[in-house]
Amino acid sequence: MPETTSACSKTKAAGSAALIPSRADARIAGWLRSAHAARQRLLNIAFLVVGLGLGQGSIFIVQTTLVAAGEYDLLAAFGTHYSFAILGILLVDAGASTTLATAVARIGIGPDGREQFWRIFCETSVIRLVFAACVGAAALIYAFGIAGDGFTECYVALALPGLLVWAINAVGLLDGLRLSGVSGLTGAAAYIAAAIGLCLAAHRSTETAGAILGGVFSVGYLLTVGTQWIVLWRRGWFPQVSAPTQAGLVRAFKDGSAMLFQLVPGQINMRVQLVLSAAYLGAETTALFIYAKQVVTAFTQIIGFVLRVEFPGLVERLSAAGAHSPRSVLDAQKLTFYCAVLFAFGAAAVAGVAAALPGFSLHRATTMILSFAPTILTMSLSLMMIQALAALGAYGAIAAALTASAVAGVVVSYLLIGLIGVYAFVAGEFAFHLVGIYGVLRYLRRTHRAVATSARNHRALLAVGEEV
Repeated sequence: MPETTSACSKTKAAGSAALIPSRADARIAGWLRSAHAARQRLLNIAFLVVGLGLGQGSIFIVQTTLVAAGEYDLLAAFGTHYSFAILGILLVDAGASTTLATAVARIGIGPDGREQFWRIFCETSVIRLVFAACVGAAALIYAFGIAGDGFTECYVALALPGLLVWAINAVGLLDGLRLSGVSGLTGAAAYIAAAIGLCLAAHRSTETAGAILGGVFSVGYLLTVGTQWIVLWRRGWFPQVSAPTQAGLVRAFKDGSAMLFQLVPGQINMRVQLVLSAAYLGAETTALFIYAKQVVTAFTQIIGFVLRVEFPGLVERLSAAGAHSPRSVLDAQKLTFYCAVLFAFGAAAVAGVAAALPGFSLHRATTMILSFAPTILTMSLSLMMIQALAALGAYGAIAAALTASAVAGVVVSYLLIGLIGVYAFVAGEFAFHLVGIYGVLRYLRRTHRAVATSARNHRALLAVGEEV
């Protein structure tokens, strides 16, 4: 008997010893996976920033050249029409880049998951085509029935194909596959095409300039969408046509309509502030306000890139039971939070130093930037909270939170502009962001409590069953 016990002990000891290397190997494998994921996130962010620099940077350079040449009429016409064309692109997409990325992250990439995803993609694309048709019809009515000038008619007629092509873009699929950097680089093609068109349109007739700029708009988005699908095809993702279901179309329409509220409130808030500034504060202050907002927007665009990179991980984190707390949201988006703090304090520090030099030519502008710098942090926190709801698929809650935010921002700006001037817009931005954060936190806490209560009830039922 002692010999048997001794043999068993030796066997257990040998088994434990065998487990040590395997545990070490698992730990090393975990570190390697973590390092690879971190490297992939950084590459995606770098590619997104490079895409931003190549695309919008090229337009900025051409615009600067045309300003020096005195081509103000062309610049004014291009700026107005291009800004509304970009708004049309956002309306056509209707937040599908987020909803499709969520679908990819949730469904997975197995054969069954792919089939289910392509059905969702086709349903979403049908709704996007409907939105594109509505936007296109409104644009044609305005161009040929209201505006009646050659530039607008030619621009709209040739830009509409770009809106239709965007209805089948693959941004959401790339983001869900953790290839958001690729979508950022491919997106630069549309901006570069616009910059080339702006060069070609100089010193042309009004109609010719409108035709060139509208045409290159469509060409740019055709190149962007085509490149996206080429990248996916090389990675084994071949587009498949799947018959949409009525329930799927209704879901896609509801999700798209709700996701539009992520765009519309911010657009309304900013435009109301511009109208108030022009009416109450004059042209110079309005120009300084726009300049400061451009700087803030540049930082928040980079924050948006980081959010896109972290989105698939956020979906996975919030899919776990009981992981709907605000802390879980922040833990899953640490990089975004660190970048927001760095940008806010960095912008404030640089602007503060420049504002302390009265002889500096941009003294007033840097003072304005200093006052708006804290909104980089509050805006980032608001975006992080909104993205958490998007990861949960709570698009109706997003719409409610952002609608309340827009109302708060407009009301605060209007009530305070007579008392504190342009700084009323700073207060309006804080109100816009904080109300949105509060709405999301309420939803997350309510959801977290509901999940916790359901888990307790389930455990109680199990305990009763065991006793019986």
